[in-house]
Amino acid sequence: MSGGAGNYMTGWINSFYSKLVLGLLVSFLLIGLLLMFLVQQLTARYQNEVEQKLHLELAAHVVGDDSLLKDGEIDQAALEHAFHSMMILGPSFEFYVLTPEGTVTTYSADDDKIKRMAVDLEPIKQFLSGSEVLPIVGDDPRSLFRQKIFSVAEIKQNDRLKGYLYIIIGGEIYDSTVDLLQSSHIIKLSFWGLFAALLFSLIVVLLLFAMLTRPLRRLTMDMKKFHSEGFDKGELPVSEWDERSSDEVQRLGATFNAMASTLKQQYEKVRTTDELRRELISYVSHDLRTPLAALQGYLETWQLKQSSLSSSESTELIQVAANNAQQVSRLVEQLFELAHLDADNIQLTMEPVSIAELAQDVLQKLQLEAESRGIRLDVNPKDPSMIAIANIEKLERALTNLVDNAIRHCGDGDSVNIDISRSSQALKIQVSDTGAGIASEDLPYIFDAHYRGQNTKIQQNRGAGNSKRERANSGLGLAITRRIVELHGSHISVESEQGKGTSFSFSLNDLK
Repeated sequence: MSGGAGNYMTGWINSFYSKLVLGLLVSFLLIGLLLMFLVQQLTARYQNEVEQKLHLELAAHVVGDDSLLKDGEIDQAALEHAFHSMMILGPSFEFYVLTPEGTVTTYSADDDKIKRMAVDLEPIKQFLSGSEVLPIVGDDPRSLFRQKIFSVAEIKQNDRLKGYLYIIIGGEIYDSTVDLLQSSHIIKLSFWGLFAALLFSLIVVLLLFAMLTRPLRRLTMDMKKFHSEGFDKGELPVSEWDERSSDEVQRLGATFNAMASTLKQQYEKVRTTDELRRELISYVSHDLRTPLAALQGYLETWQLKQSSLSSSESTELIQVAANNAQQVSRLVEQLFELAHLDADNIQLTMEPVSIAELAQDVLQKLQLEAESRGIRLDVNPKDPSMIAIANIEKLERALTNLVDNAIRHCGDGDSVNIDISRSSQALKIQVSDTGAGIASEDLPYIFDAHYRGQNTKIQQNRGAGNSKRERANSGLGLAITRRIVELHGSHISVESEQGKGTSFSFSLNDLK
């Protein structure tokens, strides 16, 4: 329990809200002390100014009413009489007689209380000039460092300066700030009012901070929950935030939501890709194993029996081995092509392409194979002016895959057509055949890599030294075609009915 409480306390101290609170408390404390100091200084200065103005002519009055000079020198008896009279009227005054150089010669205080016997004349001259703003403070002979307000007057005889009458106003009763505070109910009331105002302001600001930092605490909880639960527990554990709000925290929360959603999508994509990769490896290992095993078997047979085989038998074995080698090469080439097309940074170079001419080139390339099967190939219309914006190399590859796939699923008397039509600034390309068609349950999956439907034909005719095997379908051709169409900013669709044929179609941007 003590460890948990300690951890909770440490966590609270390290939190953003606690740092704001502690910073605020320190700030209010410093501001309060500064204000109290300023109030004390202003109060003392104001009191000094009032006291000095009230007794501004005190020293001049004493010098004028009493004859302080006798035979050209200061009369000590007259001086003591004046001191005695003023001390009775104002016990808070302290009287000093200074020489013209500022040396203290006579004073009203006890000898043991005098700490310095010289006074700086600069404040005295400022006072006598009448040009300085009050209060003006001068040296206090009772202290080596303290200064107090004063009244001063020159002692002259026949316009000749004999010295100064220097009167400290306030004496010892105002020597400390504590005395000043204790002597004034108004000052104490002012300090308590200031303290109450600061305390009230502190409470208000703390409540305001709590309200302002509440969204931050909620966002922190969202992030902790997101970190602890991750992507594997369904919906993202985040709150609703308003991205259009003028509140920065609301926008930050909305940005976090968007980021979390993007991360989840990327995670799902990576996980799906990983699953597809494993599935692809399984299919590839199977697809490669079959032709490689056949290749190895036919070559070993030829190697062991070449001396007893006739020329035609030897040629057939080598031809079958070569066919299997070509199949392996074609499969590896398709795998590399699909991996290249699936890269996120792939970009195609687009140019004007005559679709009819390109389609005729593709059909010409596959014409011999189609004729050997009794399949008719055609393009409609054969209009070279129907030009689309495309990558000619990739588009040729896509059309080749579609026509090759159609031929593979057609028989004697069937036909494969490439139809081109124009609609709303786009050219629609449709590759259709009258072959075996695709089962409805296979249609959603035919573009998946290595998926092979129920209509895949593998025929074997053996006899009289002849062996014929149709080209096996790796299942990568349609996946490559779909990716090429997507890189052109389009989508390929398929319609099929078993026994009646299949039709693939997609659109390209029309140059017109």
